[in-house]
Amino acid sequence: MSIYCIGQAVYDITFPISEEIKENRKYRVESKFECIGAPATNAASLCGIWGGDTSLVARVGNDAYGEVIRKQLENNNVNTDSVVVDEKFQTPLSMVVTNTNNGSRTLFNYPGKLNEIEFKLPQREPNVILVDGHELEASLQALKKYPNAISIIDAGSFRDATRILSKEIDYLVCSQDFLYQYAQVDVDIKDKNSWELVFQKLRELSDGIIVVTLGEQGLLYEENNCIYHLPAYKADAVDTTGAGDVFHGAFAYCLDKGYCLVDTLKISSMAASLSVRKIGGQLSIPTKTEVNDELQRLHTGIILI
Repeated sequence: MSIYCIGQAVYDITFPISEEIKENRKYRVESKFECIGAPATNAASLCGIWGGDTSLVARVGNDAYGEVIRKQLENNNVNTDSVVVDEKFQTPLSMVVTNTNNGSRTLFNYPGKLNEIEFKLPQREPNVILVDGHELEASLQALKKYPNAISIIDAGSFRDATRILSKEIDYLVCSQDFLYQYAQVDVDIKDKNSWELVFQKLRELSDGIIVVTLGEQGLLYEENNCIYHLPAYKADAVDTTGAGDVFHGAFAYCLDKGYCLVDTLKISSMAASLSVRKIGGQLSIPTKTEVNDELQRLHTGIILI
């Protein structure tokens, strides 16, 4: 059993403040948090930390940030044989300002200029492939090479790559932002008719199983031709950075372990809920013990193995 995560690798620097940021002002911060980041990288880190046989397919530059990313991945038990060091590429960098009063964050991302490179995919056939919409060619190559793998897309925003990949995967797990960018519709969680409209639009994009994450409103998912709402686990959020990445990583881990869909969603939701209670994307990945303790406290009857 193994998991391949394919996509972006970034170095994050987070500055916590206790107010909204405004233009043309200076802010003094008393602390900063640095860690690796990006959807596929954070998801791979969670899977590795939780004990999954995990590989990341991504690129970094031949620079200090790239070296830190590779070392931290290895510390997180992630195989980095398919992390390409691109000599013509600068490792992506994100500056994050998080409002610790409500957990909202403002993110400035420098993605680097991509060059055409050749990725070396892991040879062993994976059980699960998670793609984040970055590194389109490598993602399509892996999906074609390993057609029997369970495939998931972390669809955080709608663009050409996520549109193409959404047609190729088994699970479309998308954000509310992705939904609005694609279909120009919002979800009214109290109106079940709006749920059906949303899923009709998303079915035009993907034949896979659809999950729509809605932050503190929980999520919607489809199973056996019915749409269900799963409420979010309550949390006092201090930083929402990486919560979606944590959700998708837990989702991939649970599918690799053979959990049913509803238990997978509950575990993933709990992991995301725990993550927003700490500052920093990768730094906020909860342990399996932390997830199990919360699942037990709420008497869910689920055990994360």
